[in-house]
Amino acid sequence: MRRPGKGIRFHVPKENLIQIPYLAVARFSGPDAGTFLQAQLSADIAALGVGETTFACYCSARGQVLGLLLVLRTEDNFLVAASAELLPALLQRLAMFVLRARVEFSIAPELKVYGVGGPGYRISAEELSSSGDLGAWKKQELGNGVAWLGPETSEKFIPQMLGLDEIGAVSFSKGCFPGQEIIARAKYLGNVKRKRLLLSVDGTLDVAPGARLRLLSRGEWSGGTLVDYSQPGGQDNTLLFIVASAGSSAPVEQLEIENQTYRCATT
Repeated sequence: MRRPGKGIRFHVPKENLIQIPYLAVARFSGPDAGTFLQAQLSADIAALGVGETTFACYCSARGQVLGLLLVLRTEDNFLVAASAELLPALLQRLAMFVLRARVEFSIAPELKVYGVGGPGYRISAEELSSSGDLGAWKKQELGNGVAWLGPETSEKFIPQMLGLDEIGAVSFSKGCFPGQEIIARAKYLGNVKRKRLLLSVDGTLDVAPGARLRLLSRGEWSGGTLVDYSQPGGQDNTLLFIVASAGSSAPVEQLEIENQTYRCATT
């Protein structure tokens, strides 16, 4: 299992940190917090040691990703980071499945998520100095296969379409979780028809995630969906995270979105 870091146990110079405002944190506590998360999420939460983190997917019964999560095990609870736009709805949905489990959870507004390194994460209640270009940080995230999703892209793709199995967000050996049968079948039958694609585009964009687009490759156009993108400050270059047809591995030459055409390259 690939793990992105040691969560709040990171010890790094404060000037290397950058606050990530598009993420929020929830705290899960109680004797059954670990077993509850193990049953609901796609990663092997039970395998985490204190201070360890893992990416995980929270999926629908149809195997579609509701949201990407970063789960940190502390000495007495679990901290879960996710898209700030999605987290309230994800917690509301999880609350439907508590039943008799001895677990409590809620958003912890005092906790902030910071990025460091290539990329790593730190969750802290301490107000830390933040420096750097958030756009450059997000570009690094997308380049490493980390797309947090949002309201426009939630419940649209199974994990393999987003490449989330490649960043350790899915365990195929841990046992049942919502959507597990569909996700496992896609893996073992090799029938994932769409895949993650990273494109470097000349110029800047002003579009929303979830937008439909067209891609030109070897003289043929095909469709895709924009999941997320990043435009570092001071650069006339944009990195796009796209889900497109898995039928071709040829480089993409042009991108058309909202009646605008851009030159691009597959990264």
